[in-house]
Amino acid sequence: MLDSRQLEERQASDSEVEGIWNKAVRSLNSSMLPRLDPDAAFTLLYQGALQASTAVVRASGHRVRGDGHHHHTFFAVAALGAGALSGAARDLNVIRQQRHGAIYDWERTTDEAALSALTAAARKLFAAGEAWLIAERPRLALAPPPFPD
Repeated sequence: MLDSRQLEERQASDSEVEGIWNKAVRSLNSSMLPRLDPDAAFTLLYQGALQASTAVVRASGHRVRGDGHHHHTFFAVAALGAGALSGAARDLNVIRQQRHGAIYDWERTTDEAALSALTAAARKLFAAGEAWLIAERPRLALAPPPFPD
């Protein structure tokens, strides 16, 4: 990905990583509001997972560039090879294709199965991402994800 310039080496400050992560947690919180339309819940939950993945990529000293940045962000996180974090990113890269339907497909609504699959992948990503970020940058003050234990 570095050779194709889809990913570039660029260091991020702790405050940038914290800011992106905390924004991800806010998106996640918003996705859980009661009586939220399933398409809106899916879109906000997906956005939170993408933002959390971006925080991990930035903390690793990289930045995703150009077209296809959602795919490249999840691919970069998966390439870190960090067990559950990589698995969650791979799952999200597959689920990513459903985002288009949640936003643009006027003939259907996101179903419970799609929302459940995204919730499971996001739960894994947030848990593993938080652990990875704390291990890599122990001084970070990260907002905790709101998933119940």
